[in-house]
Amino acid sequence: MCAFALISFTIESLFPPLFIPGARLGISNLFILLTAILIGKGYAVAVLIIKVVLGSIFTGNISAALYALPAGLIALAIEIVLLINPKNFGLVCVSVCGAITSLTVQNIVFCLVTGVIEYLAYLPYLTLIGIFSGAVVGITAYLIYKYLPANLMRGFNISEEKK
Repeated sequence: MCAFALISFTIESLFPPLFIPGARLGISNLFILLTAILIGKGYAVAVLIIKVVLGSIFTGNISAALYALPAGLIALAIEIVLLINPKNFGLVCVSVCGAITSLTVQNIVFCLVTGVIEYLAYLPYLTLIGIFSGAVVGITAYLIYKYLPANLMRGFNISEEKK
């Protein structure tokens, strides 16, 4: 999962942002979400940290870790809380909440680092991008989870619903 997250993060960094500087689709978050639901929450945190640190190094954008790490950790924490009772929140909802949180925290960290509060004006647009990107990631995660043969994940912590 680390390799998939890192490869998708690196490839995605080659494309221009979605409408607003720094906004990306976040395909690498698919593998973090899948790790959380298929393997375990602690592993998802490890995948996230490895993806951000190595991805920042590989793409040559070390400062990206300053924004992505706190945003990713807070977003993942919210996703984990929502995943505690998966019957209340579907994967799409969990992913959308994570995407919006990540983009919002990155924007806030940017404002704190630069001292330019005017960038908070991007929050409504970032919310729309988060809804779109979170839905794409959530739908993809749901389809993978639903159709992934259970025997491929033998030995990992798969919830009782999947069996």
